[in-house]
Amino acid sequence: MTNAVDAASGSAASSSAAAPADAQAAIPQPGTDPSAPLTIASIDEGRQLIDDIDAKLRALVAARKELSRQVQALRAEEGGPRIQHGRENEIIASWADGLGPRGVEIAVAVLTLCRGNLP
Repeated sequence: MTNAVDAASGSAASSSAAAPADAQAAIPQPGTDPSAPLTIASIDEGRQLIDDIDAKLRALVAARKELSRQVQALRAEEGGPRIQHGRENEIIASWADGLGPRGVEIAVAVLTLCRGNLP
């Protein structure tokens, strides 16, 4: 598992039982090659890794949502628009570059979630 480093740095705790250290080490981290294959020894290990990744994704989306709220508030205080469509298009393009057409769907869902309640 050359693609793995210690994954204990996430801020969200998984609600399920902790995965063994070997399984945790299998989760790719930023800066590693995401195309390197991950290997698991069992279905249970794979499911645990998926649950751990999902918990981290939820925590990251929650953090992104809060940051987005703050940026929107600051922009409104400065008299600017709440949403900058050019910036959103850059984000969508980045997701598309990384994940293809399904990346666009994910980006739009994340952006919509992070907009908060529009007037």
